[in-house]
Amino acid sequence: MPLAALIAAQDQTDIGDGLRATLPLAGRTLIEHQAGLAIAAGAAHIVVLVERVPAVLAQAVDRLRRQGARIEIARSVADAIDRFHPSERILLVADGAVAAQGAVDALAGMEGAALLALPDAQDHAAFERIDATERWAGYALLDKAMLEATARMLGDWDLSSTLLRRLVQDDAARIPALDPSGERPLPPPVLAIGPAAIGTIEAGLMRRADPGEGNWVELYLHRLVAGPLIGPLIARQIDQRLVAGVAVGIAWFAALLAGFKLFWGAALLLPVAAATASAARRMARIWGGVAEPTALIALARHAAALAALLLLARLLAAEGGWGWWLVAALLPAALAGTGALQTMVAAIRPSPSPRWLASADALVWLAPAVAVLGGWRWMLAALTAYAVLSFVERFATAWKGARICDI
Repeated sequence: MPLAALIAAQDQTDIGDGLRATLPLAGRTLIEHQAGLAIAAGAAHIVVLVERVPAVLAQAVDRLRRQGARIEIARSVADAIDRFHPSERILLVADGAVAAQGAVDALAGMEGAALLALPDAQDHAAFERIDATERWAGYALLDKAMLEATARMLGDWDLSSTLLRRLVQDDAARIPALDPSGERPLPPPVLAIGPAAIGTIEAGLMRRADPGEGNWVELYLHRLVAGPLIGPLIARQIDQRLVAGVAVGIAWFAALLAGFKLFWGAALLLPVAAATASAARRMARIWGGVAEPTALIALARHAAALAALLLLARLLAAEGGWGWWLVAALLPAALAGTGALQTMVAAIRPSPSPRWLASADALVWLAPAVAVLGGWRWMLAALTAYAVLSFVERFATAWKGARICDI
């Protein structure tokens, strides 16, 4: 059955300066993070239950809609019920509640009514108690029929608390929020009742910026160069798509310099563009990949580097013969082939890729260093050899994987 989400956004913060849902979080708002968790868990439809809509909340909802989310605002419980289809499962998110994505995914994967539970410990005292041993982590799974039945008996009671009581009475399954799979502990849920609780959530989001795997440039070099840019960019609420667009602009300015034979300027600007693009990707990872820079933007940046390469090849061919055209053509061909083989290797026999493999960003970072040591001819030859070596490694790995599968 399809999954929808109902996010409560009615309670004030503990210092009474606005709704919990509008607490600032990593350049956006808490409710955008809650919606992102629900969308990542499979929710195709989100309803925000709020009595009044402050400007900050309206702006957050607009941002989510621009990113493709199907999200609506309901001013009452009856209004919220009308916005759900009878066949939809409803992921209930309590006001200000944030859990780990793995816990939300485990809950969304349940067949019947279920809720996330926490041990009744002092660290979880902010969460509502279920019984003598457990507390509710703020997330539950139910159907429209239960929501309607609860609404009929609400009166002056809180919707989330009343639904919790009904779920407990109906013996809803309880999913441990700290380790739903029994294999790997997850970060504990947080109930953001005020600004003091936001720091924990924000720290977890910022840890997403660093990739756990990938090319050596992204793992090591961009961590040093692009990593420090993330905090200031997010604090100023700059959209990651704008940052990605700036990276494309820098890259094409580098290509323009190459057109005027200012190749040193191009060689120095292309790494700056790569670092800026990495900052955009890292910002997108913080928000779970929502509105991540598209492949078209990355292609536009790489096209600028290719244009600079062709201009350099024309200069070298004019001085040293047409063979330099072949060397220059071999470089992007080897890169494209490496990427294609990477996909084949993953399909045949998935295994971690060597971190030393060539990539477009790795080449633009190496280019100025090699050019300083050996000039433009040696630079082009060395980068082409690096790309070809990466292609050969991926080809050998794919061939070996295919032979093993045949056996």
